[in-house]
Amino acid sequence: MAASHSVFLLLGMALCAAVLIQLGLWAAQSLSILSSNRRQFELSRKLMLQQIESIIEQRVAHSDSAAGVVDSAHKQKNSVAEDGSWAGYRSFRVGHVAKETSSVTSLYLVPEDGKQIAQFRPGQHLTLKVPVPGKTKPVVRCYSLSCGSNNNPESGIAGPSYRISVKALVSQTPATEAKPAFVHHGVASTFINQSVCVGDRIEIRAPSGHFWMDEESPMPVVLLAGGIGITPMISMLERIEESGSQRSVILFYGVNNSADHAFGNYLQGIAAKLPNVHVISCYSKPLPNDVAGEQFKVNGFVSPELLKQVLPNNHYQFYMCGPPPFMESLYQGLIDWQVPESRINYEAFGPASIGKKKADRKSDSAIGNDRIDPVSLLRSGKTVLWSADHDSLLELVEANGVFPDSGCRAGSCGSCETGLVSGKVEYAEGQKPDCSPSKCLICIARPDGPVELDL
Repeated sequence: MAASHSVFLLLGMALCAAVLIQLGLWAAQSLSILSSNRRQFELSRKLMLQQIESIIEQRVAHSDSAAGVVDSAHKQKNSVAEDGSWAGYRSFRVGHVAKETSSVTSLYLVPEDGKQIAQFRPGQHLTLKVPVPGKTKPVVRCYSLSCGSNNNPESGIAGPSYRISVKALVSQTPATEAKPAFVHHGVASTFINQSVCVGDRIEIRAPSGHFWMDEESPMPVVLLAGGIGITPMISMLERIEESGSQRSVILFYGVNNSADHAFGNYLQGIAAKLPNVHVISCYSKPLPNDVAGEQFKVNGFVSPELLKQVLPNNHYQFYMCGPPPFMESLYQGLIDWQVPESRINYEAFGPASIGKKKADRKSDSAIGNDRIDPVSLLRSGKTVLWSADHDSLLELVEANGVFPDSGCRAGSCGSCETGLVSGKVEYAEGQKPDCSPSKCLICIARPDGPVELDL
């Protein structure tokens, strides 16, 4: 019995040993597997971290490179060439402020970097970002250059500068005790006339525009100015004087009276100095103390009839700038006088419409026709309908609550340049927009069928 018990005990012990051995082998195998898995995990983790670090380094390098490219492009964009020209906007300071009349102020603009400034063709303009208080962004406006370079001795500025002369736009209303007789409505022009001071900073694009005097032509010149339209004519007269040109120049200048007569002393002086320059000032509403033959020569308007009375023939190059009624009347009068369109040059800022009567414009291809085309404003999420009631795409989008940047509204400043995502646009005859095919100047463009704009 004891021997049998011993046998069972030995068998039990052997079985336990076998089980323990098996458990040991399984545990060892499991530990080996875990260790292997851990090594693989650590290796994978290490490789992943290395890949992440590599990606980060590449992104940083790319970012630095891109930043360098952007910075380089920014510097190149704002760099000043040897001739003083530049791309984009450049910072200027107001170096001098002069009142020409009660509603016309001249600003003398000096480059903040002290470098040279670009020369300009007589008649061209500057595009300014006017920092009007209360506006979320500067107001873009175009103003003709009334002189430039170093020709500003009266300003006390020794270095190069530009001069612009700006008239405050006002509406006349009956005077009452509650309000004055005049209410200012030109946001930028009123700010310039009332608030701009010496030292103020203004961002400016280089001189541009397609309106300038042809200095190579020997043909005699007639300058037609209405109101503040005198400013580009001043730069033309200055160039005539500076170049010593003997071309015959006749200026017809129309204003209300002596209170509005800007640059009167300068015009009298240059006419007395240069025998080939003649100035005919016209007052439509002379004041009681305005003397005919002294301040003005003609009591009345600058009109086609006056031109025919004074000029021996129509063989002149005509340059005109002024308010819309002034421009329309004279343009049509010159056409009726059989002056070729190639000899009629004009500058129009704002909604001035020149060139053709409305009845004639409807025959210009698709321009002004009676189609109703969809115009999609992609960023605004709007689709609006074009009709001939609008003069331009800019007028259409503004009527529908979208207000993009704009300045001259005559296709000159480029401020309203907009991406043309799809479709085609057309421009009035004689207008040559300076932009790429994938963009358009919406202030003078009209759709030729459905279009999509990046607005």
